[in-house]
Amino acid sequence: MNFSEIRDQIRRASFYIPFTVYFVVFTIAALISYKMLGHNEIDADSSYADIFGLLLKVAFAFCASILAVAFLSVLGSYLYFLYKKRKPGIHFQVSTDLKESESNQKQTVKLVIRPILKPLFGFIKLRLLYDKKHFSDKFSLLENSSRKFFSTSIEGTYHWPLPEIKEYHVEKGLIYFEDFFQFFSIAVTLPASSKFFTQPTSKSLQDLKVLPRKTEETSTRIEQLRKVEGEYLNYKNFENNDDVRRIVWKIYAKNKELVVRMPEIMDPYASHVYLYASYYTVFDIAGNGAIEVPFLNYFKVINWSIYQNLVKQGFEVRYIPDQEVAKNKLADEAQWVKYSISTSNWHQAKDLKSYVKTSDASVVVISSLSNANEVKDLIEIHGKDITFIFIKLTESFKNQNMFDWVQWVFVQNAKDDIDVYKRAWALSPLRQRIKNNEKRLEDLVAKYQEDAVVI
Repeated sequence: MNFSEIRDQIRRASFYIPFTVYFVVFTIAALISYKMLGHNEIDADSSYADIFGLLLKVAFAFCASILAVAFLSVLGSYLYFLYKKRKPGIHFQVSTDLKESESNQKQTVKLVIRPILKPLFGFIKLRLLYDKKHFSDKFSLLENSSRKFFSTSIEGTYHWPLPEIKEYHVEKGLIYFEDFFQFFSIAVTLPASSKFFTQPTSKSLQDLKVLPRKTEETSTRIEQLRKVEGEYLNYKNFENNDDVRRIVWKIYAKNKELVVRMPEIMDPYASHVYLYASYYTVFDIAGNGAIEVPFLNYFKVINWSIYQNLVKQGFEVRYIPDQEVAKNKLADEAQWVKYSISTSNWHQAKDLKSYVKTSDASVVVISSLSNANEVKDLIEIHGKDITFIFIKLTESFKNQNMFDWVQWVFVQNAKDDIDVYKRAWALSPLRQRIKNNEKRLEDLVAKYQEDAVVI
């Protein structure tokens, strides 16, 4: 067992200590004050000596009674909850509100616990275990204003600062019963099974110039005709007026049938914009925090912004993920796209050539981690038909309004956390290699596209 594991176990054990630092400080201060005042030299014959001693005892008894009431109120709520917990009647729900997050540019976590009794004039606080090994800070719920004074349920919201745009899994909750002075804090473990994803915000972009290239409907006519495959897998039976040079002799040798290849035809219709965003990395980035967190968050925010930009222009957009997306019950396609983007990660499983279907793609989004040779091969052939958007990940730290993209869903990361990533990136051995790759990709996009899009 290494030092970090021992530290984590000690930290977890400290969650169950039934008193707080405030109680320790108060107790020490009270004992010191009692000793000092008790040994205060007062003339024994003075009429104040007995009165002072009596007042000191009264003050001590008053403090002790206050502490007793506080502890008993916490203990009563704790025992009531344990009694209800033994019966399968505790309802503990963690959920998110997608619509509210869209309107407020942040996501709100909603929690419901019932039945539960709040200590007299006290508090109910929580701590959540997520992704098997991480704990949230202890927090209080922002309860509904209409809540009754005496209630056996708690329902409220919490803005949870999380570092990444991704899907989180909550496996356990710690419920703390605390008194008014926050001297006592008794914890109860409660199992939970909930998952939610933090959502990228949108960044303002200029309207992107793209053309639909995929025909799902024949209701949208395009100005520039596009080449599409012929009928019946490009083959048809030979007819007298067909060019003999298009005869497929391999098929004739096998089946004794004369067939010819169908030429490409020009289609004046294209109804959908197919958006491809590649998370493929040609570099080994394992353990590189700057790439795995702020760079990935920035890439997700720009991808979502591109999707919204195209939708607002009136296009029917189809987002094609480059990795398997877990099943999520989202009826709205835009929310499904947002979920797909949020749960994506850098990978080395599917490169750009095997991912992009060039006959359908209207937009291909690449990053500083993309393979420059593969991009060159694609853009040389399809640069006039497909819009390539290059996202410079290293520019994310230079953005003046950094919190425009750091401020995802219910996250506004602390400035000192960003500084930690900046220092780690400055010392990273991959830094110069990625910057060189970035320069080459930027030159390729500028060379082969008239309206180069570099973000």
